[in-house]
Amino acid sequence: MYDCDAISDAVDAADADPRLDSAQVRCLPGSNEVGAILLIGVVHDHPASVVRVSQLLETFTPDTLALELPPLSMPLFRRYARDSHTPPRLGGEMSAAIRAAGEARVVGVDAPNRAYVRALIRRLRDDSDARSLTRTVIADLGRGLVQAAACRLGAVVAAYTPYTPRVYAHIAYEATLLDDPETQAEHEATHLAQHRAFVDVVDPPPETALVDETREAVMAARIATLRREGDVAVVVGMSHLDGLVRRLTGGDGVANKR
Repeated sequence: MYDCDAISDAVDAADADPRLDSAQVRCLPGSNEVGAILLIGVVHDHPASVVRVSQLLETFTPDTLALELPPLSMPLFRRYARDSHTPPRLGGEMSAAIRAAGEARVVGVDAPNRAYVRALIRRLRDDSDARSLTRTVIADLGRGLVQAAACRLGAVVAAYTPYTPRVYAHIAYEATLLDDPETQAEHEATHLAQHRAFVDVVDPPPETALVDETREAVMAARIATLRREGDVAVVVGMSHLDGLVRRLTGGDGVANKR
């Protein structure tokens, strides 16, 4: 079982890689009934995040790796992870996490999936305020399904041809894997600080808030189920990290044992 104190010590060690920032890592202890959960926050496609998930998952290998990806997308990202390059050239921190986790079971826990669609329908049915957002939310769901289906098709193309398509929007940053660790860590921290400053002064549109709340609820429920089978490592965007922790601990910082 994961030792959360050991993980904390590794991240906080004086000689630790600066990309292993404790602000981006959470560990929820396990018990005799459920496994521990290691949550790793990332800035999608950022080199510092790629290194962070790689180092942590190589050192602390889980029984199950849960990724902020739809289940339909998983075959393509598993194929990205088989790249001969280290880290893989495609798939950012997600394919790097799959590579680093070795023999761990790998699952996608993000929307769209059946649990998310059911939760969305319940929300739109039972919440009168949400009902006015139905058209926008359904359109968002449609775009998500199209993107996930494109990833599944990309996996088929990669399996039967020499070509492996990049079926996602890669985010490029001024910092790269060629920069030294300090430069990468500083750039990522600056990016996160700017994002938080923006979020603090600009409220998200109501449809965005509804979608994100529903996504987090579904992801947390799936992770809670997975931990019944052993330790779980979760790789998720920083904007969802604290929300997932609150849901998994019942909002009080104590791991939910259900």
